Amino acid sequence: LPSKTVNDLGEDAFPDVLGTYTTLYDASNENRDNNVNLASEKINGTIIYPGETFSYNQIVGKRTIEAGYKEAGAYAGGKVVQEIGGGICQVSSTLYNAVLYANLEVVERYNHYFETSYVDPGRDATVSWGSLDFQFKNNRDYAIKIEAKARNGVCEITIKGIKQDNDYEVVIQPQVTSIIKKTERYENDSSLEEGVTQVTQEGHDGCTSETHKILKQNGAIISDEIISQDYYHALEKIIKKGTK
Repeated sequence: LPSKTVNDLGEDAFPDVLGTYTTLYDASNENRDNNVNLASEKINGTIIYPGETFSYNQIVGKRTIEAGYKEAGAYAGGKVVQEIGGGICQVSSTLYNAVLYANLEVVERYNHYFETSYVDPGRDATVSWGSLDFQFKNNRDYAIKIEAKARNGVCEITIKGIKQDNDYEVVIQPQVTSIIKKTERYENDSSLEEGVTQVTQEGHDGCTSETHKILKQNGAIISDEIISQDYYHALEKIIKKGTK
């Protein structure tokens, strides 16, 4: 199990930035802000030894009111719902990108059902307690440490360790390969006058994407690998139609 800030490994054990990534969120949404902060705090300072695997769910823990999580918007069953812990997938997605740039081995990662607002398609990592996890392995020769902070609408996650001579420069290239058009659905509403329509959900298009990880050394491309091919569903537009 990855150990939380071990005393015998001081700051000087992790002198170099191996990978870092930043995403933005709406800090005025207090519950989401709370959840993003809390999840960032939980993973901050985690030390992962060579050969060890980090599990996001294990470190962040079950999302409960008792644990300090609050209700915030999340996607479930094709709709936007209020869910305890809404927003923590932004932290796992930000971490996923830092892990990719650090060229660590991804063990388990899933894309969201719908596109997210905070990363491009192909850059997200969704989590759900008891089913979907984000896991990666420290496949390097030395221990690494996660530094995570979220404040004023900025979530920044950095993986620190010791740079080695044979490290690669990592380029991540996600590309949208097709657009999935949103559909429209009409619902009869007896509280609206006949002939009156009201949009209750704008919806948005979905897409498919393909993400490449390119490794370079001294400017030369060493490898170009497709790390994921993802499918994001369209969210339907819902229009209420008056029947009164």
